[in-house]
Amino acid sequence: MSKRIGVLTGGGDTSALNATLKGIALKAEELGFDLFGFMEGWRGVLKGGRYLDLTPDRIDENYGGTILKSSRTNLIASNRLDEAIDNLKKLKIDWLIPIGGDDTMTVGVELSKQFIIASVTKTIDNDVGLNPPDGSSVNYSKMLNYFCPGFPTAASRLIQYVQDLRTTAYSHNRIFFIEAMGRDAGWLTLASAYGGADLIVVPEIPYEPDRLADTIRSKHIENENVIVVVSEGIRNQKGELMITSKKELDAFGHTRPGGCSEIIAEAMRLRLSKEFPSATFRHIILGHLQRCGSPTPLDRDCAMKAGALAVRALDEGQLNGVATIMRTETGIEPVLYPMDQVIKRDENNKVIPRSLDLRFYDKANYQISPAGAEYFRPIFGDLPESRRHSLDAADFGEI
Repeated sequence: MSKRIGVLTGGGDTSALNATLKGIALKAEELGFDLFGFMEGWRGVLKGGRYLDLTPDRIDENYGGTILKSSRTNLIASNRLDEAIDNLKKLKIDWLIPIGGDDTMTVGVELSKQFIIASVTKTIDNDVGLNPPDGSSVNYSKMLNYFCPGFPTAASRLIQYVQDLRTTAYSHNRIFFIEAMGRDAGWLTLASAYGGADLIVVPEIPYEPDRLADTIRSKHIENENVIVVVSEGIRNQKGELMITSKKELDAFGHTRPGGCSEIIAEAMRLRLSKEFPSATFRHIILGHLQRCGSPTPLDRDCAMKAGALAVRALDEGQLNGVATIMRTETGIEPVLYPMDQVIKRDENNKVIPRSLDLRFYDKANYQISPAGAEYFRPIFGDLPESRRHSLDAADFGEI
């Protein structure tokens, strides 16, 4: 009897999830394994959950999102881990591959104590894994999970939006506040440097409204328009989210962030009201536009390879590992690491999200640092020069 593998996708969707599933399905077929896809994340393994025979022909790796759908279901908080394990055994599932971010991994770690799994990370926030060892220099090859599948595509979308919004910022001398996803980590926001963002505000550094206003004033004097990109998870000096709603807590106790760009835009308007008309200030919340659509070729190919690696690892007896994307001497490729090397947990056994490595961020200037540009180089190439119209006083006549 052939081995049976179960697979599920949990948490928020990304553009690379179907690609990961395709890699898993192809390798499972090659090795003669049956593959069961559980619908709607961890919800699919519970009573009343649904599953399907997942074959490669069902999956389009170039189509974003996940054919298995997803949910934010917390088996730990609901005390339903045992129910899930019983159901997996009833279906004679030998191994399980959960694909997800820190919340999905938190459940997966607990499940791994009683059931054999191999994990594949995914999140546009890029917050699963470990940063390179501390020090003045950065060893990028020691960064466990160089990027999470789904992140490169989301970052490329943000970059394009920032580039495109420059034309209208210039045309009307605007100050734009563009809000990127990132509840706890500023990786996605930092990528906006490749779109020409003037100022980048990340959640790892407490928000300082007066200092930001002074910097915006200087930038506008210099360029007559400013694009500020902020993470949705910006926090005040007390470490509190600027936007919180107890009415919208998810299954893992997270408030839904989003909307801080409007608060920041209004705060800057009040502080700079003597210099600029109110119409100068605009905020844009990109929201799900960052996570939808087809994956980039790099994202797609890495996701497929990571999925295939998870299946191969199980076949070879490498149990409870995580397929991570690594920067090696030969390029970007997936490597399997034991779960406890990739994922760190707090005193409540919850996976700790990976923060932005602050060596990659120039706090003083709200910008990417040289180390940050080097981090992104294998993904996006060299940091481009600014694409701005350039006019000075000599270009104008006076009436």
